[in-house]
Amino acid sequence: MAEPGKVVRWQRWAFSNLGSVFTNFGSLWLILAPLVSLVATYAPRRLFHTYFNLFLRRRARRVLNVVDPYVTVDVSEPGSDVRYSRYGPVSDSDSTYEEVKAYLSGAFWQNDARELRAEGAREGDGLVISMRDGQDVADEFRGVQLWWSSVVEKDVQGQRQGDRRFQRLTFHLRHRRLVVDEYLPHVRRRGREILFSNRRRRLYTNSSSYEYKSWSYIDFDHPTTFDTLAMERAKKKEIMDDLDAFRKNRDFYRRTGKPWKRGYLLYGPPGTGKSTMVAAMANYLDYDIYDVELTVVNTNTDLRRLLIETTSKSIIVIEDIDCSLDLTGDRAKQRRRPGPPARADDAADDRPRNTVTLSGLLNFIDGLWSACGGERIVVFTTNHVDKLDPALIRRGRMDMHIEMSYCGFEAFQTLAKNYLGVDDHELFSSVEEVLREAELTPADVAECLMTASRVGAGEPSPCLEMLVDELKKRAEEKEKAAAETKAAAEEAEAAKAAAEANASELSRGNAR
Repeated sequence: MAEPGKVVRWQRWAFSNLGSVFTNFGSLWLILAPLVSLVATYAPRRLFHTYFNLFLRRRARRVLNVVDPYVTVDVSEPGSDVRYSRYGPVSDSDSTYEEVKAYLSGAFWQNDARELRAEGAREGDGLVISMRDGQDVADEFRGVQLWWSSVVEKDVQGQRQGDRRFQRLTFHLRHRRLVVDEYLPHVRRRGREILFSNRRRRLYTNSSSYEYKSWSYIDFDHPTTFDTLAMERAKKKEIMDDLDAFRKNRDFYRRTGKPWKRGYLLYGPPGTGKSTMVAAMANYLDYDIYDVELTVVNTNTDLRRLLIETTSKSIIVIEDIDCSLDLTGDRAKQRRRPGPPARADDAADDRPRNTVTLSGLLNFIDGLWSACGGERIVVFTTNHVDKLDPALIRRGRMDMHIEMSYCGFEAFQTLAKNYLGVDDHELFSSVEEVLREAELTPADVAECLMTASRVGAGEPSPCLEMLVDELKKRAEEKEKAAAETKAAAEEAEAAKAAAEANASELSRGNAR
């Protein structure tokens, strides 16, 4: 510790010499002032800017970082409207602002923000909650504290009239990489999910004319779920588990180098619920549906264009693919099949002809273009799986084959719950016996239940009694129709064989 006497002597010396210091500084300034004025007058301004940028700015920033170590990022309101119909914007404008607002609308419920603004979602009946101007809210990501605030400033660019809004993010300088590389992408993904959940789902179909747009749509509001789907419970659970694994394994598909898509083949007799299964899958995943009508697609290029204009989080469906085009059977036989004779007026007929090929369809499902977008499901339905080309339905293209079979007892229990509101009844054993002996589709059983419910005034016992009688009647009719069809086929085969024998005998007689 310094002695008091020495401190007093140092203070006296400082005060006594302070005047001389100022006097010397004044004399020095009188000498340098003309030189500084001369340099400032004749030296180019760019020289000062260059010197400042090269030597002083970095040091000034270091000083400012010590005083204020926080960084701000402004997400500006777009200049044009952003319209959402799917997983992403339809317009070409920047969608980040809308995604940040949607993300913050979910964060408000977990914080103490009090002054909020509610805006209707651009699609659907949901609301997007955002901060009122001048408010802020805190967020946390991986243990790092961040702050969002709503800022309004005058538009200084002159491109728009009025104010321009920003969502301003503030964070510590040391977390810059975490925010840029992880937090902001997380905000955008979560915001897209919220916007996606608020929109109305759609059912698209391809147009016959591609002059204006490839797809037209209506709102999709099908009530079917897996709970109401008439199918064995174990099979339904297997399908739902597979859908869950697909939806949650984005990183797995990227890590293994596979496009994020999955194919399902639904096959079985008519009336077994193939289209209903597609609706249940869409409702379970909250996806849109693109129903492709191949008969109005003219070329493979048009088919590829349809694929490009679909969006992520969607189900692409081709129903009754065995009836859509000549894409079934053995390709070798098709190559040997003689074509129709040419007509004289074919050259003058310039109408577009359907030239979609099996190769084009395979590329649509599993080619390079199929990887655009991601998170898509492709579904084929058919009544005759044996007629399809093996290359079309092999594993890797149609990853899961689902047989939609005749109505079993568990499927009937679901239908009884749907139509009659009963889980068990003493007449269920009679129904089970009929279903075990007869091949009835869920559509047949559902129609019988609807008729019995209407006639029996909704009472379970009378309805089930009528149902058993109606099922037996329909089983007999089906057996009779099947026998008649078999007899007609045998007669036709016999007639064909006889005609071939007569033709052969006639040709031999002519040869003699």
